[in-house]
Amino acid sequence: MIEWLVYWFMFPACIGIVSLAMMLGIDGTAILTPAVILIFPLLAVPSVSPAAAVTVGLFTEFFGFLSGLAGYRKEGLIDVKIGLRLARFAVPTIIISSLLAQFSPALFLKLAFGILMIGLAVYLVATSKSTVRNIRLEAPPPSVDRIPRKSESPEETVIRTKGGREYRYKVCDKRRGELVCAVGSAFEGMISVGLGELVMPDLVRRCKIPITVSAATSVFVMTLGVFAGSATGIASLVVRGGTYAVPWNLLVFTIPGAVIGGQIGSKAQGALSSITTERLIVIVFTIIGVSFLYVSAVGLL
Repeated sequence: MIEWLVYWFMFPACIGIVSLAMMLGIDGTAILTPAVILIFPLLAVPSVSPAAAVTVGLFTEFFGFLSGLAGYRKEGLIDVKIGLRLARFAVPTIIISSLLAQFSPALFLKLAFGILMIGLAVYLVATSKSTVRNIRLEAPPPSVDRIPRKSESPEETVIRTKGGREYRYKVCDKRRGELVCAVGSAFEGMISVGLGELVMPDLVRRCKIPITVSAATSVFVMTLGVFAGSATGIASLVVRGGTYAVPWNLLVFTIPGAVIGGQIGSKAQGALSSITTERLIVIVFTIIGVSFLYVSAVGLL
């Protein structure tokens, strides 16, 4: 029998976690999934395997993205053409990496989590001068303008919002955008983090798409990718252990918590400067990465 109230504390915890993540402009799973893997064993509650925790993170994230996607679609901010082009790479890649995560030993997954989180932190440090994570920025910083335009499309894209605003741009460096999307999707399927951290900034820096349109388009891509990854994870868990292998009693608290937290965090996004935000993200990712490497080292010894 399922104990439906055993994870009740994850409802308020998820509201706080996702609110913080949204305020920083990162995926809520960047904090949620590590919390489930690392903290549950310290509490008097049933532990969740790393593979199941990744699935919980992806499935929870999907519902959070649905809310944001509806808002962006209503405003008419999504570049559907670019979104579908990137989704061709995101969906199959995240399915493959999700399967790899599901059938990987727990120790390997924790080690991968630590290495990839440290890798993301290093990447963010290297690109911190051209940070565009704050969607309230009207224009990218000068460091982004100095990045050369490569393989610029001859055709101009025009996005007209419901409010009457018009965005005109020529998409650049599509091949690099597809590569970055594939790498981010591999990270996302393996550790439920990475797609949003890589795709949205790259759309602005290299593809030269306006910040608001980049944010909306990246949410479109992530919604499709995360759905594919979470569906793959759930199907894998069911095949190996039946429907009871899926921690539904955890999802009933994380999903509504994420939806509420997403609404709260989105209103607070932009309250911190871009530099402060980027530094906090690097600190959070580094702490999480080091924690997983420590746990993995202890497991190996």
